[in-house]
Amino acid sequence: MEQHILIVGGGFAGVGSALRLARKRLPNVKITIVSDKPHFEYHPALYRLVTGTSPLEVCIPLREVFKGVPIDVIEDRVVEIDKGQKIVKGISGSHYKYDYLLLTLGSETNFFNIPGLEERSFGMKSIKEALELRRHITEVLKNYSIKTKDEQMRATHFVVIGAGPTGVEMSANLIEYARKLALKYGIDQHAITVDLIEAAPRILPQLPEEFTRRIEHHLRGLGVNIFTNRAIEREGIQSVYLKDMELQSMTVIWTAGVKANRLYQDWGFPVGERGCVQVDEYFQPKGMENIFVGGDAAVSEYWGMAQTAYDHGIYIADVIAAKVNSRLLPKFIPKEPVYAIPVGTEWAGVLWGKKKFYGIIGWWLRRSADFISFNLILPPLKALDVFRNGASISTSCKICLEEEKNSGVM
Repeated sequence: MEQHILIVGGGFAGVGSALRLARKRLPNVKITIVSDKPHFEYHPALYRLVTGTSPLEVCIPLREVFKGVPIDVIEDRVVEIDKGQKIVKGISGSHYKYDYLLLTLGSETNFFNIPGLEERSFGMKSIKEALELRRHITEVLKNYSIKTKDEQMRATHFVVIGAGPTGVEMSANLIEYARKLALKYGIDQHAITVDLIEAAPRILPQLPEEFTRRIEHHLRGLGVNIFTNRAIEREGIQSVYLKDMELQSMTVIWTAGVKANRLYQDWGFPVGERGCVQVDEYFQPKGMENIFVGGDAAVSEYWGMAQTAYDHGIYIADVIAAKVNSRLLPKFIPKEPVYAIPVGTEWAGVLWGKKKFYGIIGWWLRRSADFISFNLILPPLKALDVFRNGASISTSCKICLEEEKNSGVM
């Protein structure tokens, strides 16, 4: 009798798990992946999309990922799970039966109930959000000359909240990009101001201080103003209010918080801190046999990293294969990721175990990490093609082309 493995989510964990299972060639097993997008989004490069690259460079169509692989790929958004009947229901009205279910729904922005923040700030969790921000930045600077003095000050003042990896990468690239736009539109480049706000005592608080010190020095050298020990209290119309100061800006970018997809809680999964699902050592929620949760919703050591999400997918695939073959289940061994923080043009800080690299060497290590990530989900030649020129493989991705067109950045 054929068994059905159903994977929901087309990110690192879902795609990695699907490819791993397909390579095992399990007898009498059907593999289906359901994703609400027809493409894989390479989130580690979203900050580059905001500051000038094409969305095609961070988007890989799932049909390219699974070309020639015995996996059914379905575009649909899952809205309900019937655990008793072992059925997943899509917004399309379709029902998908499963014997083994892996949920990798990813994360969403956490605004921590701060008044005004969700309505007035820009997020960084998808190609769509990144393109909306890029269009906004272009518009406020393009229209600079017709604004009042106060409006001009707010137009050239950018506020990035959250000095984790995304916030650091974003603020460094933003100040370079905004200065280029300023030159294009006849604005004094010295008028461009980028503030990076962090509630913790220092930037990149999750990483060793001796490593982040050099990154902070380079960030300040680019002209980014860094404010630590400053938590945001609320956001008004073109203003951000901290405990002891007010910042006036037309562009507030929120990178300070993520939480697991709220659907897990809606579907009755045991949810703990940050909305993450409480799972056992095999990434199964308590009392839910043959259901697995991986990626950003499953807390483990080094949780929240793309590399870790991929490792979750690989491990869960091995557990499912062991169950199908009635073998002993393997043990999950967390792998310490390589931390690569790009800070502006051709400069990055890289922490690889106990080794630290900075500058152009760090930049090329980061670019190498991009290629390695592509190679995890694509054959080597296709991975190299994406690495060299994302558009050459992704020009047929209709949704990305449409997003780019709608955002007015083509």
